[in-house]
Amino acid sequence: MNLPEKHWKEQWQFLKPMEGKTACVVRYGAFGDVIMLTGLLSHLKQLGYHVTMNMTPRAQSVLRHNPNIDEYLIQEDDEIPNEELGEYWENLAKGYDKFINLSGSVEGGLLKIEGKPSFNWDKEVRHEKCNRNYYDEQFKVAGYPEITGKNGELFFTNLEESLAKAYRRKLRGKFVVMWSLAGSSFHKNYPYTQIVCDWLLKDYNDIVFVLVGDTISVMLEWEHPRVKCRSDKWSIRQAMLMTKYVDLVVGAETGILNAAGCYDTHKIVLLSHSTEENLSKYWKNCTSLHAPEDVVPCYPCHQLHYSLESCPLHEKLRTPLCMTELKFKTVHDEIERHYEEWKNE
Repeated sequence: MNLPEKHWKEQWQFLKPMEGKTACVVRYGAFGDVIMLTGLLSHLKQLGYHVTMNMTPRAQSVLRHNPNIDEYLIQEDDEIPNEELGEYWENLAKGYDKFINLSGSVEGGLLKIEGKPSFNWDKEVRHEKCNRNYYDEQFKVAGYPEITGKNGELFFTNLEESLAKAYRRKLRGKFVVMWSLAGSSFHKNYPYTQIVCDWLLKDYNDIVFVLVGDTISVMLEWEHPRVKCRSDKWSIRQAMLMTKYVDLVVGAETGILNAAGCYDTHKIVLLSHSTEENLSKYWKNCTSLHAPEDVVPCYPCHQLHYSLESCPLHEKLRTPLCMTELKFKTVHDEIERHYEEWKNE
């Protein structure tokens, strides 16, 4: 249900009373953030809770058809002023036996926010305090620290699955690589994507690249007979589901890579502000690449950068060092290795 068009101090009174144990989970994050909590939803359902998910419409597109959610409490971005969120959550919690607020569990907690005092901690201090797994952290915040090692879960209809399989059949006999072009931060864009892809396309005639992303990502696409440009053409659900059916997924720390983490699909994640421990520790068939720390001493920074001024940039390219100094030959060679394994099979 959506929040009534009244002040939130009145809206919580309209929530329906429910029978049995009830739980409400609050999370307003991006696509990847929402995937990280899906294991917790499954656990709550196994414990017999009626589960309500308080989230934004963007998050609902990822969690649609999730059988572990009984009710959706949809909240528009900035619908409630930040200074009133504490009181809003306090009132909302009164309607549930268990109230789990995951806001800030990663951003703020394990990724320090630009403008906050903790953003300026020494790197060693940040690493000591923040080098914990994002997925495990959801269970810890919820009160289940003993549960670790869980990956995300996504759920799709039979029609969605059939359409994805049909698209994959069109590319039968090809080594299909999905590349996630960009994420929610400017350091989640690899500057050598086209160089790597063109190199591989030149050497192998049975490789196909599928490029995915949002509207802005369209500017990063290019034309080639074996490059399928799907940024802003596929919905986030279509792109996430196709991570199940391609041969390899490549990209920075984006929601698409979190989606690929739900499946056995081979994947290469290009780390920027996180470590393997943070993000990809439990993902199956995953290679985690990052720039050498002796070249990029700020990695891993465990920071959320909102401005270019706060992030060390390459002198000529003016792109974040963590991405620029991850050499394109390193990425090329890892993709080539996966291709050769596929070819031999």
